[in-house]
Amino acid sequence: FRTFPYSINKVSRKLTGMYSVAIIDDQPNSRKVLKNLLAQLCPDVEVVGEAEGVASGVSLIRQKRPDAVFLDIQMEDGMGFDLINFFPSPEFSIIFTSGYNNYATEAFRCNAIDYLLKPINPEDLVKAVEKLSYRDSDWNHRFSSLMETFKPQEDKKLRLPTTKGWAFWKLEDIVRLDANDSMTFFFNNKSERILVAKTISANQEVLPPNRFFRCHKSHIVNRDYIKEVLREDGSSYVLLEDETKVPVSRRRLSNFLEWLKGNSL
Repeated sequence: FRTFPYSINKVSRKLTGMYSVAIIDDQPNSRKVLKNLLAQLCPDVEVVGEAEGVASGVSLIRQKRPDAVFLDIQMEDGMGFDLINFFPSPEFSIIFTSGYNNYATEAFRCNAIDYLLKPINPEDLVKAVEKLSYRDSDWNHRFSSLMETFKPQEDKKLRLPTTKGWAFWKLEDIVRLDANDSMTFFFNNKSERILVAKTISANQEVLPPNRFFRCHKSHIVNRDYIKEVLREDGSSYVLLEDETKVPVSRRRLSNFLEWLKGNSL
C-alpha cells in the first residue's frame, strides 16, 4: 500500500473530536484500501467495524451505532439503498462509494453527504470526512431538502419511455416490474402491461424505496399489492392481490422480510 506525499492538514480541517465509522463493501480489497486511507489521512476517524453486505451491514450498524457509514452500492446480497430502507431516520451520516457514477442522484435522495468514486481519490476522501463536522448543524437539513426535491411525489405520474413514445402511470397504480433483457415490463392494477425502454436497475432508481422492493434480480414489487409471502418446495414467493406469484431470491429474502416489517402496520 503506497503512502501519499501530502497530509490531511493540507485540506482545511473542521473536525472536532473523534468520529466512528463503519465500512460496508462486498470486496475485501476495497475495504482494506479505504481503511488504510482513513488511517493515514484522517486521524480523527476510528473504523469500528466492517461488513460485506446488506444483512451483515444492518447488524453492524445496530450493534456499533457509528457516526458515519461508508457504503458500497452494488453488493452480493443487494444494493446499498436496500440497507438504507432499514433506517427510515438514520442517526448516522452516509458516504457512498462506488465504481459507477450513475447512482449519484439516488444517493443524494438517501441523504448522503458524499459520493466517492472508486478508486477513491485521497483528497476527495478527506473532504468527505470533513463534512461529518456538519452532522449536528444544518448539513442533514440541507440534504433532506435536496432529497425532497429529487424524489418522485406519490401523487405524481412516472414518465415511462416505451418503444412507441411515452406512457404516464401513477406510482400507486404500479403493481410490479419484470426485467426483459435491457428493458422492463410494467404491470398496473388495471391488468395493463407496457414495455419500458430502460433496464430494471434504472427503473428502480426512480421508485420510492419505502413502497417498492427488488425481491429478485428480475422483479420489483409494490408493497401495497402484496397479499402473502409463501414457501413452496424450498423456494419463496410473493403472492400479489391479482394472484400473481413473484419469486423472491434466497439472498434477498431476509432483507425483504425486514423491509416488510418496517413498512407495514
